[in-house]
Amino acid sequence: MSTDDLGHDDHPADGVLDDADLRVLAGLRRVLDAADPVPDDLVERSLFALSLEALHTQVMELQLLEVPELAVRGEATVEARTITFTAEPVTVMISLSVSPSGGVRVDGWAAPATRYEVELLRPGGSVRTESDDDGSFVLADVPPGPASLVLRHGSGTGVSTPVIEL
Repeated sequence: MSTDDLGHDDHPADGVLDDADLRVLAGLRRVLDAADPVPDDLVERSLFALSLEALHTQVMELQLLEVPELAVRGEATVEARTITFTAEPVTVMISLSVSPSGGVRVDGWAAPATRYEVELLRPGGSVRTESDDDGSFVLADVPPGPASLVLRHGSGTGVSTPVIEL
């Protein structure tokens, strides 16, 4: 076996890791952990994304509407977002605002107006409700964070929104 001017061995990689390789990999891991650590919730977010994929529902298209200027009155600011999702055969509009306890209040309306099973999927769990005959629903106090709405009609068909940040 020969070495070049930099001290590198001139042998082909045999695919076996030795102690020197393991020390280099451990050092690389320490550097990467310090420079760009893995987010604590990466596994939870990945499982959340996979559970959405497993639903095999049609994903709705996101349409963001601007906050109207009248959302600000005097010195008090009312923080609200209105988001519309469309897919064949349903359109859903939600309004997000701060709940009295500091969570997020989700007021929603689905068209065509009928009853829907509504499920808000979040990393680590979900919240369910049902819309009224007019397609209206409320999730009064949910924690902020990534979420996706799934609406299911009595016929069993469903649609899912893209993941949004509440």
